[in-house]
Amino acid sequence: MTMKLIHFPMTRSIRVAWAIYELGLDVEIETCPFEREKLKEPEYLALNPVGKTPVFLEDGKPMLESVAIIEYLSNKYADGRLSRGPKDSDYADYLQFMEFGEAGMGAYIGMLAGQTAILPKEQRIEAMKIWSQNETKNCLNFLEKHLTDREYLLDEFSLADISVGYALFLIKITRNGELMDDATKAYFERLTARDAWKKVSALEPA
Repeated sequence: MTMKLIHFPMTRSIRVAWAIYELGLDVEIETCPFEREKLKEPEYLALNPVGKTPVFLEDGKPMLESVAIIEYLSNKYADGRLSRGPKDSDYADYLQFMEFGEAGMGAYIGMLAGQTAILPKEQRIEAMKIWSQNETKNCLNFLEKHLTDREYLLDEFSLADISVGYALFLIKITRNGELMDDATKAYFERLTARDAWKKVSALEPA
């Protein structure tokens, strides 16, 4: 069995690389520069037809969804470490936050990033910026309430923290960190102090 992650710094492939290091898995990580035009070339589209990141390969067969990939790796190759199952008392919270990091927050944060950092200023729409700020803040308020008096989303670090942690990372790197309140800021600092996060942050294209 051979496994490989095609990793692009700053993108959703961070989730997968982070989980690989947390779980101690033997996976080749190929770090590539993030060039949007390269993602639309036939060679890459053959692996990821939507031209997005990441691509995880297991014996050449690709998986594309970062949250699905980390759950798959845990359950198939790490005896479910950092995951939860139906018999666990915190299974509902686990599923909720695993999905919340992408399905719950992702669209709003993506729009916020576009309207505050990615799009040229002449293409930005003020009303969309305000809407995405408000919706992102609404999500962050939910996290803030949950994180009060907690170190992690569950009683201990889990894949759910990787899912949500990447979403918070996007907020930070697009200079929207002021939307986070104190408990969420402290939570993000704990996440980024972890050894696995530091290893991911050090990955650079060859």
